[in-house]
Amino acid sequence: MNTAATTDPGQTFYRTNRLNGYDLITVNAANRLLWRCPPEHFVELYNRNVSGRHLDIGPGSGYYLDHCEFPVARPVITLLDLNPDPLTFVAGRIARYAPDTVRADLLGELPPIPNAPFDSIAINYVLHCLPEPPAGKQEVFARLKPLLTDTAVVFGSTVVTGGAPTTPLSKAFNTLYQRMGAFHNQNDTVESLHGALDRHFMSHILEIRGSVALFTARGPRR
Repeated sequence: MNTAATTDPGQTFYRTNRLNGYDLITVNAANRLLWRCPPEHFVELYNRNVSGRHLDIGPGSGYYLDHCEFPVARPVITLLDLNPDPLTFVAGRIARYAPDTVRADLLGELPPIPNAPFDSIAINYVLHCLPEPPAGKQEVFARLKPLLTDTAVVFGSTVVTGGAPTTPLSKAFNTLYQRMGAFHNQNDTVESLHGALDRHFMSHILEIRGSVALFTARGPRR
């Protein structure tokens, strides 16, 4: 395991004891009731885009990696997270694939990433957790491009605060998570995500389901 981590208060929400209930609370309950984007949509997103050489950033509990269909029998998988607990948890859950793990800060200087370059990178429910860097969250996509092959795909999802429908319940919980330090999406909008993807990729697709923006981008601009 490579190490290049910093401290973020939001990382305390991804300790092992909470990951044990992540599938129930976040993957199912929160996605269905708060954000109104059931987990089936995320599995479909993986099934359409995941490759045989894949990097998963912020893998959570590994639910989607465990449930998706890879195009090859023995995919090469690398997991990247700031917190060591999800890396250990997910590596155990999908041990059948023998994934490599990297502990790194996505907004810092990345260490060497095993198995790069990748044909697919997933970044689900990560952007809304990241503090806003000076250059904006589009900086994340700039950092990912060197890890991609020319024909690779980046796909993922994020809870946005502008440009997507909300409910009183979703607004209340989004504000609560911001105050707790779990979310940093005060300035995250569908429009800003469009702009970031357009700047760094030749083509992209955005799909809005509830308060969630699902995205797919191809053709990294070098």
